[in-house]
Amino acid sequence: MLISDAKTFVGLVVDLTYTNRRGEEVNEIAEVFDVNFVPMYGPCLITDIGDIRLDRVCALSRLAEQKAA
Repeated sequence: MLISDAKTFVGLVVDLTYTNRRGEEVNEIAEVFDVNFVPMYGPCLITDIGDIRLDRVCALSRLAEQKAA
């Protein structure tokens, strides 16, 4: 996923599927606060469940069309 694609999800609640450190797919619902470059990790989604590297994101879809308050 590219940074420009990920920025379209900022402020939204999303259904997020990503791989963890063991290579297992994890599916969670999260609110995306920001997309930022983290040194030593690269571009990351900043969410309420933690920072997730963009290269580990498998699927990302909107749960709510409106911006989260």
